[in-house]
Amino acid sequence: MKAKVIVVGAVAVTVAGAVAGTFALEGMNVQKNTADPAGGGYAKVQDHPGLSGDLVATHIETWYHPLPWIGKEIHAVSCPDLAAVKNTKITCTAKSGSTRVTVPVSVVEVAGSTAPRVTWKFER
Repeated sequence: MKAKVIVVGAVAVTVAGAVAGTFALEGMNVQKNTADPAGGGYAKVQDHPGLSGDLVATHIETWYHPLPWIGKEIHAVSCPDLAAVKNTKITCTAKSGSTRVTVPVSVVEVAGSTAPRVTWKFER
């Protein structure tokens, strides 16, 4: 009987670990990026400094599917320019095979004004 209790206990620990791992992976569906003024890729967006859509698209295409269990493989990413204003939101588009995919993007933080350091995130 003791062997059964040990086995059940091991199963309970394994299930608890799997649930905790699932919640940890859930947070990985958001990718944060920071663009530095020295890196280029800036654009003027409605009288505000911002990031060019090409720069945002390149980052998304590179980081959207870095791990096989998250997201989909995408290509042909297209984004509008992103104003360097906190909470600004845009939607990028991409293809996964022949299916159209939308990728929400938002500005998290802006530091500086003329050529700001912009932290933005996208969701898988």
